[in-house]
Amino acid sequence: MTELHPTLLEIAPGVAQAIYRRYRGYVEKEDVLQECYLWATSRNDSFIDQLNEENTIKRIANERRIAWQMKRHAERYARKEKANKSGYRIGDEAFYDTATLGQLLPFVIASIVDNTALEQAQNMINDGQPKRQSAPAEGGNLLATLIDIKKAYLKLEQEDQAILRMRYHEAATLHQLAQYLECAVSSADRRANASMRRLQQSLGGESPWA
Repeated sequence: MTELHPTLLEIAPGVAQAIYRRYRGYVEKEDVLQECYLWATSRNDSFIDQLNEENTIKRIANERRIAWQMKRHAERYARKEKANKSGYRIGDEAFYDTATLGQLLPFVIASIVDNTALEQAQNMINDGQPKRQSAPAEGGNLLATLIDIKKAYLKLEQEDQAILRMRYHEAATLHQLAQYLECAVSSADRRANASMRRLQQSLGGESPWA
């Protein structure tokens, strides 16, 4: 077996632990770690120069990129194991990009604020406000997608809900959001993006297959 670069040996346990925590009950930590080692072994030679980079800043950036790649591989493995043990196919999984969330979130929040059924939001979208995209859940079932987003939104911290409500329901500008948060406009922008990412993460995060 190829001797792994010491940095890869350091990265793998942390990645395995993170994936194990997320998929506990579907995978064993040692199995995830083994997958990380196998993945790293097959790429060890191509990583050597990057991990031996003399420039500290570049080397750290390389290490972070490799750790991210290893984590994506480990998550693919874990998702396959979860699908096998749960009795569904990988193709049945749903993923939500931020563009789709940004388009559908105003209708979801409106249903919460106005206490209306999500079917009304579905009808509004199908009537052309906005143009409907392919829903990423349950074979294109838009109502199922809206329900998923609503559940995830209601699980967010109150501040995240408030930020997303202002941006996507009240159409607040970044300046108005900054005033509400009592921070700089640039900080308000970052916090709005962070709230959206947490919503996306609650829905399963970015697709590991992309």
